[in-house]
Formats: sequence, structure tokens, C-alpha cells
Amino acid sequence: MSKTNLLTELEQDYLVELFNIGIGKAANSLSQIVNQEIVLSVPAVEYITIADLNTKMGEHKDICSVSQSVQGKFSANSMLLFPEKSSLEVVKKMLGEGYSNETIAELHQEGFTEIGNIVLNACIGSLGESFQEEFKVGLPYYQIGSTSKVIQIPENDNILFIRINLMLSESKVQGYLVFLLESLSFTQFKSMLNKMINGLLS
Repeated sequence: MSKTNLLTELEQDYLVELFNIGIGKAANSLSQIVNQEIVLSVPAVEYITIADLNTKMGEHKDICSVSQSVQGKFSANSMLLFPEKSSLEVVKKMLGEGYSNETIAELHQEGFTEIGNIVLNACIGSLGESFQEEFKVGLPYYQIGSTSKVIQIPENDNILFIRINLMLSESKVQGYLVFLLESLSFTQFKSMLNKMINGLLS
């Protein structure tokens, strides 16, 4: 499938707006967990190969990831990604003061998984409301490692890559919310997107 003209300008603008709503709710959930404002970027929407994705995300040696599968009229994978050191800071902010670094390290996987579960469900729930579609969401899955380890997509496939940068305003640590759609799901997703747009224009 060609990378060009996969989304019209109208489709992309509408998709960005949908994710702006969803990520706003997710950021509000994260803000309450870490007790500080979350600064968001505008969603970046691209159709790329896994090699391109590894290049984009490869500036961090080890990444902590919590992912959840999304199943419905299309399938996707939603992910919360933070560099390892930054993810420890996020868990520290969630736990509050008074915990040693050793305790934070021990609680890291459980704490970061819970954070990912809350943030991703807030975003997916908002998208479900917008699409008027009920999604089946998988259990949160924690991983740590290189980009190619935590983001596993067939090498010969292209993916719709939607990335939103998250920054904790006081701690200055940055992570990403990522949604990945493979080729078949992209076609189904585009069809649903057009039905929504046509409904607004009619």
C-alpha cells in the first residue's frame, strides 16, 4: 500500500481532533495521579514502516511500555511509553514522598502498569464514545527494552502511527501515547472515520 494519499486532509484533521479529545481525558487522569499539569503535543499522524518507527523512537536505549489491545470494528494497539528513568519518576510521583529508590524500583512494574491502564482506558473510552462503538480492551501488558522489543509489528507491514507527546510540567519528564493500526485495520478504521465525517456534513 502506498504511503501517499492514505488520509485526506479532512480525514487527518478530523482524526487529530478525535485524539485531542481522547488524550485530553487521558492527560487529566495522569495529572491527578502525579499531581501536576500534563503538557500535550498536537497528535502526529503518519503511515510508516516498523523500521521508520524504530528510528523515530530509538533515541532512548530502554523504554518502559504498557500496551493494551483494542478490538472492535477495527483492531489497534494502544501504548504508553516512557524512557526507563522517566518511568521511575512517574511512579515516584504517583506514590508520593517518603519512599526509597529501592522501594520505588520494587513497585515500578506494578505502579507503571496501573498508570498505563488508567491512562489508556481514559483515551480508548473517549474514542469509543466518539465512534459510538464499544471496544473490547485487553489486559495491560508491561514490557521494558528497546523500541523493536516493545513495539512488535511485522517488518513487511506498514502501520498508522499516531503519537502524542506527554510532559510532566514540573518534573520535565516526557513520554508518549501511541496508537498502532496495521494495514487491514487501517482500511476498516478509515471507513468508520468517513462515516462519521459524512454524518457531520449531511
